[in-house]
Amino acid sequence: MEDKQQTKREEILAYYEKRATTSRYATSPDFQLREIEIEYLGRWLRDGAKVLDVGCGNGYSTLCHAAAFESEFVGIDFVPSMIEAARQLSSQFQLKGRADFQVGDVTNLKFPNLCFDIVISERCLLNLPSREDQWKAMRHIARVLKPGGLYLMLEGTLQGLRKLNDLRANVGLPPIPEASPDYNWFSNKFDEEEMLAVASTLFAKVQSIQRFGTYYFISRVIHPLLVAPAEPQYDAKINAVARQICGHIPNFGDLGHVALFILKR
Repeated sequence: MEDKQQTKREEILAYYEKRATTSRYATSPDFQLREIEIEYLGRWLRDGAKVLDVGCGNGYSTLCHAAAFESEFVGIDFVPSMIEAARQLSSQFQLKGRADFQVGDVTNLKFPNLCFDIVISERCLLNLPSREDQWKAMRHIARVLKPGGLYLMLEGTLQGLRKLNDLRANVGLPPIPEASPDYNWFSNKFDEEEMLAVASTLFAKVQSIQRFGTYYFISRVIHPLLVAPAEPQYDAKINAVARQICGHIPNFGDLGHVALFILKR
């Protein structure tokens, strides 16, 4: 079993090695959704904090935050070429804070206990191949957080995707798969009830849950219905409008596979 998990980790590593560029959206084709996520994560950040961003990819999100806050950011990723891309990308930003990038493994963080005020994961833990790897990552994140610190856990959930697919089915649209063989074949989305049960053993409380159902409703239901039989495009004007609305009215029907869980240590 361990050999199979190691093989899967190596396959995921190879996949992301190929995607490691300084393109701002190298790891996320839906750039409007990515910007929504960055905005809402930023609402929980502040000046003067020490922040760890696990699974930082090419550092785009980390650098956006470091450009907005006078804080110390550390971004880690297990793909060496992603870290190299992040260091190159940093030259394109004027930073208020500091941003350091290093190769690291979220399931084995090499940081002392109680050393960060905030930890961010943005679509990181859903790339881990097993539930045990995910729980191990959460234990390490809890360990490095100071008492009262926040874990900003922006990850994929099965429940949100199923609600979206139920609505799509009602209007004659095909389901969005939990994982795509052409893109995110390794996606390992959370069962929310299971994840929150584990979180309750590691964190003092769930301070907030933020969903982005308005964006999903417009971009994944209205948009494809409008353009059918053509395929919807991420750069369509309607997605920009959806992003604008979501900035003020974020949720509709708990739709969509990504949610932001604010866990307080």
